[in-house]
Amino acid sequence: MKIAVVMPTYNEAEGIGDFLLELNTALESYDVTFIVIDDCSGDGTIEVVRTFVGNKLSVEIFSNESNLGHGPSTLKALRCGLGTDAEIIVSIDGDGQFVGEDVLRVVDSLSKSKLDLVEGVRTFRNDPMYRQIVSLSTRLLVALRVRKMPLDANTPLRAYRAETLEFVLNQLPESISIPNLLISSLTRANKFSIQELEVRSIPRRGANPQGSTWGKGKASLPTKRFLKFCVNAVSEWFNTPLKN
Repeated sequence: MKIAVVMPTYNEAEGIGDFLLELNTALESYDVTFIVIDDCSGDGTIEVVRTFVGNKLSVEIFSNESNLGHGPSTLKALRCGLGTDAEIIVSIDGDGQFVGEDVLRVVDSLSKSKLDLVEGVRTFRNDPMYRQIVSLSTRLLVALRVRKMPLDANTPLRAYRAETLEFVLNQLPESISIPNLLISSLTRANKFSIQELEVRSIPRRGANPQGSTWGKGKASLPTKRFLKFCVNAVSEWFNTPLKN
């Protein structure tokens, strides 16, 4: 079975190589193509990924012309995955916060069933309190909109059947910063068959477990960039109607 693993990345040079190899080994029973969307990384992420092209695994690389942010890069990755002949498209972030064994469980659960979608529910998360509050808030927002509460509304690990993803992408705006939340809502509002599968959440791979997306600051406190994103995300959420 052909699958596409689509991966938005930003400054993940230290860990993405090992992550790609681990995923490739875990998914060796499938015909896998990796699609990496680089959001103008400044640390050589693209150069690391290019070392694998046509060599150890099948990788396609797409670079954004400007920094778009995680949401639009995720949407671009999903569209690129849908543009292949893969029967299953797996979305996962490039920071390597999952293990290959769990990703295989997610893919197997979909490929060996009649489900439309499998979501990886992150467990063993060691997030600061403010991130836990945000995570709970996202679950409540989805529940208020569609009367169903997901276990992990914003999970970046999902496996879609191609036809499921095609439907979802046709309902979403061209560019949005919170696609995972809207996908959690859309799929439940339209009564897709979804399995929520517990997976381990591990620290971001590389020397800096915080990464560079939200800027520098204390690990226990949100940065100004993160707070600004949250304010904009809430506004976007209430101003984006769901289609069905």
